[in-house]
Amino acid sequence: MKDLSAQTIAASGVRIELAGAHLLSRLADLGPVRLTELAGALGLDPSSVSRQVTALERSGWLAREDDPTDRRATRLTLTSAGRDVVDALAHARTKALARLTPDWSDADLDALAATLARLNHDLTTNRALLDVALENA
Repeated sequence: MKDLSAQTIAASGVRIELAGAHLLSRLADLGPVRLTELAGALGLDPSSVSRQVTALERSGWLAREDDPTDRRATRLTLTSAGRDVVDALAHARTKALARLTPDWSDADLDALAATLARLNHDLTTNRALLDVALENA
């Protein structure tokens, strides 16, 4: 999957690191969130996410806005340019997958998408269970 992601980025024409592309995609899914929430959703340390956020903010792909529930905090949000990047990456990924799965029916592709969505949901929902399992290993 990492090779597919790297090739997708290259095909999109967007100059972005793999980690930045993943972060923008996750932010698009989540909507405006605090940095700590984004880091948690990615399963990463906030300091690592902070470095990527700074680079993406400099590129004009995300912005910080006041958190309406706590004026001391900020939330991260995609800019319109950031949305364009996410859309370009998604389009390139769709084209790449279509070329890689020419014999798959629409039903096959729909079933795969549904199963992957379920897997992503369960991995996110049950992340704490993985942390406990790793601690007990």
